[in-house]
Amino acid sequence: MGSVWRAIGRTRWRQGGGALALALCVLGAVGCSSVVQNGEHRVYSNPEYGSDQFVLVRGYTIHYVEAGEGQPLLLIPGAFTTYRTWNRVLPELMLHNRVLAVDYLGVGDSDKPERGFGYTVEEQADVMAELIGALGLSRVNVMGASYGGAVALNLAARYPDLVERVVCIEGGALITPEMLNYSRLGALVEWPVLGDIVWGFMKSGLFDEATARSIMGAAWDELSPAERQEVVGVFSANLHTVSRASWIGIYRAITNRIDFMQALDWVRVPMLYLYGEDSKYRAVAEMNARHFKRHNPNIEVISLRGGIHDLQLQYPGEVSRIVQRFLDPTLADGVTARSAAAPGGGRDAGIGGDRTWGLRRAGAP
Repeated sequence: MGSVWRAIGRTRWRQGGGALALALCVLGAVGCSSVVQNGEHRVYSNPEYGSDQFVLVRGYTIHYVEAGEGQPLLLIPGAFTTYRTWNRVLPELMLHNRVLAVDYLGVGDSDKPERGFGYTVEEQADVMAELIGALGLSRVNVMGASYGGAVALNLAARYPDLVERVVCIEGGALITPEMLNYSRLGALVEWPVLGDIVWGFMKSGLFDEATARSIMGAAWDELSPAERQEVVGVFSANLHTVSRASWIGIYRAITNRIDFMQALDWVRVPMLYLYGEDSKYRAVAEMNARHFKRHNPNIEVISLRGGIHDLQLQYPGEVSRIVQRFLDPTLADGVTARSAAAPGGGRDAGIGGDRTWGLRRAGAP
């Protein structure tokens, strides 16, 4: 979300001082308002796939979208992100799974506690564990991205009896502030008055496209106009549904040290770890990948050449097929990752046409 600050900084205001002051006041007022409880089951927008569902966990209302049939697959989005981050992979995943794409506490159409909940990875994993029980499920497959990937791994580490298989897209069991190098400007949201104005800018919608461009990086240029509109919609929903209190809580959680690596070392649940070789958080991903390779033979690591942090948005077709092959190796149409030295790599037929890139398994040169 440091990209929001870069987007704001690049915008040039041409209005006079009086107009700018008025805009700041209006945006500050916008920043002060938020919905933190959703007992009425309101939704920001209807899902593109599946149906809206709600469940009560620990007295909190949790929203999720359910699509497809088969083995339950719980999808946990990244920091500040709604279930919509999975929209580009849902069409294929729902063919073989009962997908449960959740808005964890603090985002989307789920409750956003202002006190009594710290938004740590462990707390979110506890809620996910109780959600599984509340839905009457015994064992589920779990996939998470970034912060949601850390929650998925933590769920496996602390509740292995609930988890069949885990897919983690970046994220990790060890995330240190110095390796993450996350923007410190996010702390401005906590400030009085100035924080109101900054939050108002973020919620205004003025920077949705600029934020999407910044987060997608070079991958933005590869998207068709339809894909760009779709991705902007994902980030717009993120900013418009998160509350200030939950944003601050999530920001604190990801910028403090996260370390449950030793607990994960003992887990024998099959796991798949994916990361992009052009990710701005590659250092964190490779730190985790090296440890996984040395200490846990049940974790398979695959990196994607040219891949960014949000691989599910960049390469939806390939990510879907790699994940589905991992979840069910008996499927004949699964994709087998190729060595970096192999010609061609994988192919992704997205909205904008076919793309090719290489895949590396852990240990490949």
